Amino acid sequence: MFQKFLLPSFLSLIFTIHAGVSYGQEILSIKTDPRVEALSIFYTLATADTLDTKPTPSTYYRDVKAYFKKYNDDPSLNWYRKLKNWDGPDMASLGLFLSKRYPFKLIVKPEITYIRNAPLDSFLLQFNKFYKSCQVERFIKENHSVYERVNKNGISYIKNSGILNTVDSFYRSKQKGQYVIYTDILCNHGSNAIPSSNKIFNDNIMVKAGYIEDRSKKLTDDSLVNFEPAVNVVAHESSHIYLRNFVKKYHARLYKIKNSFLTTTKGKRLADEQWENEVDELLVRAFVAKILAIKYGKESGEEEISNQAKHFRLANNLYLFMDRYTEDGNNYESIEDFYPELIYFLEAKAST
Repeated sequence: MFQKFLLPSFLSLIFTIHAGVSYGQEILSIKTDPRVEALSIFYTLATADTLDTKPTPSTYYRDVKAYFKKYNDDPSLNWYRKLKNWDGPDMASLGLFLSKRYPFKLIVKPEITYIRNAPLDSFLLQFNKFYKSCQVERFIKENHSVYERVNKNGISYIKNSGILNTVDSFYRSKQKGQYVIYTDILCNHGSNAIPSSNKIFNDNIMVKAGYIEDRSKKLTDDSLVNFEPAVNVVAHESSHIYLRNFVKKYHARLYKIKNSFLTTTKGKRLADEQWENEVDELLVRAFVAKILAIKYGKESGEEEISNQAKHFRLANNLYLFMDRYTEDGNNYESIEDFYPELIYFLEAKAST
């Protein structure tokens, strides 16, 4: 039986996956962060009855409703309800930038403004009142086994898919980093990236991932949460780890041809400051299409790149060019060995 007194005051359940046998780095972890979870609970209780998209039915959501029923008219929840507008579910990501213990204070400035409809200090004042008066810490501790099961099953699903082994063997790189999923099992609005260059995050690629409803299943309050991250998303986010040094290495040369990345397939011109992100996303999306083709077959890769080419003008050409890397793999010990050819390709396309 799970014993409450063994829990630390700051709960963080971490399950990790090692990448391929050759490099063995811990490339992915799935975590439950109590600050993120507390914010998600606050947001759900304050807004769920009004939002068109309700939280996904589950035994966990059932328990949330039951535990917090007596706090439904909590003054802090009513304060948030009465705001002119509400934030999106990404607001729970703010938790990673707060102190680890109550009362919560901002200790790292996030790159995104998560609280957009009230002054941050006012929001934190109300959130701290809610956290204490509604005994949120107690609820999160009591549900330790739920988070543990969800995270462990998520890791098992990704491990059994084999996608990270395919990703690792594709890049053959010793580039360090980790893709971290912070679960939000009340949210079924999707996922959001959590960017930060602060050293406390160790250059991790981070995302808050919602528990997406499978509409083919009739989920109820008796349904267990079954968190299964999409393998193409896992391949995409982990690819950022392997490719993120390309733009740094060739920054000056890429800057000279930045205009070739700022025009979309439909001819829309993007803002100049987006060029680095557009280069990075172009590479990741074309490379992931190749990875999916290797893993699941040619049709899977073509379907993926066709979808990406709707925005990225050079996507199809880059996808075809990558045959040189995949078919002549013996000439490249790692993706970094292919970089000189890759930059020449992008420069050549920019001049046409």
